[in-house]
Amino acid sequence: MSQNLYKTDAFSIEYIPAADILKGDFLKCKTSDEYVRAIRAFKEVYERVLPRYTFWDNSKFRHIITPEEQKWTDVFLNHPGAEKGVTEKVGIVVSEDILAMLSVYEIFEIGKAPVQPGFFAHESQALEWLTKKEDPVAPLPDHKPLIAVNWDTEKAKAVIHMEMDAQDLPYYMNRFKRFLTEHDFLKENLALFQRLTKRERKILSLIIDGQHNGEIAEQLFISGETVKTHRKNIMRKLECSSFRELVRFGLFL
Repeated sequence: MSQNLYKTDAFSIEYIPAADILKGDFLKCKTSDEYVRAIRAFKEVYERVLPRYTFWDNSKFRHIITPEEQKWTDVFLNHPGAEKGVTEKVGIVVSEDILAMLSVYEIFEIGKAPVQPGFFAHESQALEWLTKKEDPVAPLPDHKPLIAVNWDTEKAKAVIHMEMDAQDLPYYMNRFKRFLTEHDFLKENLALFQRLTKRERKILSLIIDGQHNGEIAEQLFISGETVKTHRKNIMRKLECSSFRELVRFGLFL
């Protein structure tokens, strides 16, 4: 039997004594204010209860947590809770809003929280996972997600639907995050890449492959000094100051 410890029209907190689970339930969350109030309330109750497990029902969560809010959550809630050393697992029921859910996932990535959450489609799955004794490391997905594409011919748009096991969600969310990051980089740096000549793009690809000036010169039948000049021009045109920055432009090749 659960005990209600906090409730507003946007967020509630329950404690399940038999399983030592503290549950936060987003009844609605679309704004920063609603999110911050919920996190502050949860921390206040958490420090009184110090539960073995925490459980978040994010099925109605629609707020995309900003990078500043992610860092604040990590500093304000996650790490102070982890330092107490009492909570063994964190279970999260996912939202249908993929961007909102991705912003939740990123909180645990930026701070490399010592307690990594499990993601689930339903409350019953999360509760079963939280209370089971064994918790093996989750393997990589052994099958591809089911993907369906719906076409909106009037708007000339496509909607992609993906179906996967809930425990595989972190794996695919991480790759979705990488896709968004790469997309932003391509969009922001296309003009820089277009400054390069065809020869400079070829040399860029060889540099990224790890070839030295002498190897590049031999392959392209040019002098080492010419390669050095091309390398300097490439760095200048792409506004790069290090090899690490240069490597990212391999996305264009």
